[in-house]
Amino acid sequence: MSLPVRILTRSTTKIRLWAWRLAPPIAALLLLLATFTHPAAADALAPRPGDRGLGAGEAPIVMVAYYSLDCPHCANFHLEVFPPLKEQYIETGKVRIVFRDFPLSWAALQAAILTHCAPPERYFAVQDALLKSIGQWSKAESTLKAVARIGETQGIPEAVYQACFDARVWERQVFEGQKFARDVLGVNSTPTFFINGEKLVGNISFVKLSRGLGDMLDEIARRGTDMTSLGVSE
Repeated sequence: MSLPVRILTRSTTKIRLWAWRLAPPIAALLLLLATFTHPAAADALAPRPGDRGLGAGEAPIVMVAYYSLDCPHCANFHLEVFPPLKEQYIETGKVRIVFRDFPLSWAALQAAILTHCAPPERYFAVQDALLKSIGQWSKAESTLKAVARIGETQGIPEAVYQACFDARVWERQVFEGQKFARDVLGVNSTPTFFINGEKLVGNISFVKLSRGLGDMLDEIARRGTDMTSLGVSE
């Protein structure tokens, strides 16, 4: 189990009682951290089938993201938060992010299957194409055909995607992962993040996320402890 972070283990009630007395930026950060809850960190960070990760395996912070490809808040995270997160934290070796499927609709499941049907090195390109075109496929009369068309723009022939879909291998795996997330980790909405085992639910700005990550990195440096406990292949 990863080492707990001191500022994140304060009770929510205690933080809310005194955070308002502090300067607004500090109070905002503490109230952000108060939204973290405490599942079994080892369960949240342990590798799962279908994980797709980006970043150094030895990164001191591991960020597990449960998302649905038809979720507007997930798309917002992808468009507004993920690019600077990738540039400033992932590519610099400070954070490793791992994406896990939690489809909220049948269309989102169809889209998730497409991402896994792609070669592993194409996963993020397909994910990007789907999240940038939610309105194009998630509301289509035939979402399966609309998803297949997105796949074709990414070099995945419709016949290949249809074969992946008909085999139902990824469908079962996605559902099994979703059941684990719901029953063991208490995930019931997207996006839901586990940051070194600490749970954060809902949309978040990069500014607030960066403050929280900075605080965690400072605490890790102070303790001189490597908190990473997840190694997922690219």
